[in-house]
Amino acid sequence: MKGPLAASIAAACRYKDDDLKQPLVIVVTADEEGGHIGAHDVVIRSQTLTSGWPQYCIVCEPTELQPVYAHKGGAGITVTARGFAAHTSTDRGESANFKIAPFLAEMADLVQVFRSEKRFQNPLFDPPTNGFNMVISDGDTATNVTAARTVVRLSIRAMPDACFEEAVLMVVGRGEAHGLEVEHWSISPFFATADGPLAQAACRATGAPEAVTVPYGTEAECYQKYAEALVLGPGNIAQAHTVGEWIAVEQLQGAVEVYSRLIEDLCA
Repeated sequence: MKGPLAASIAAACRYKDDDLKQPLVIVVTADEEGGHIGAHDVVIRSQTLTSGWPQYCIVCEPTELQPVYAHKGGAGITVTARGFAAHTSTDRGESANFKIAPFLAEMADLVQVFRSEKRFQNPLFDPPTNGFNMVISDGDTATNVTAARTVVRLSIRAMPDACFEEAVLMVVGRGEAHGLEVEHWSISPFFATADGPLAQAACRATGAPEAVTVPYGTEAECYQKYAEALVLGPGNIAQAHTVGEWIAVEQLQGAVEVYSRLIEDLCA
């Protein structure tokens, strides 16, 4: 995000207050990966924004400078089983892994349900599925000790018109039915108008034929209640969250020009 932030600042610096008919605001947030904490805080506490929201909002996440009008949200579900640790030679322990095993078997069945049943899919997205995933930890318990605690974390990507709430309840319900501890949270998907004024302006600025959807998530979902939003930025999401992640210099330079054209079109 350092590159898109630099590009947006560089574009904004080309304009003086007297050049603008509409206000131009750059919002910088933290903890996007931790549940959009900074963005949620900004929309509540920022005196600049709450005194009068801008009409339009561009979220500068990497899209290869393609306008994005919709992306997936998601849910996180944590299921915990508790046992009793003991040396296996005593046969006095209770393995949390065995307690959670029936739940895991049902989750394996749900993978096929979510991937095959159309009601859990939305063809506007690529892939159209909800990215159901699961990771497991028993604290790397040794094989001669019964696991005292096993934690399973599951994720489901949210899409409009894809029975997202039902999918979450199916997972939560099975965990509770097995007497396990269950916690969950969710982030809404972002869904704007594909041919609205902002999307049209972004297509003019980039030369793209149309706005598209993406399967990952951004803070646009936080802002869509307050302003017409769009995601548009330099770089490819494939390089994000990798060792030595990078953005091509040409993309950064192109972003400055795209953002400048948008400022000229919408604010100047």
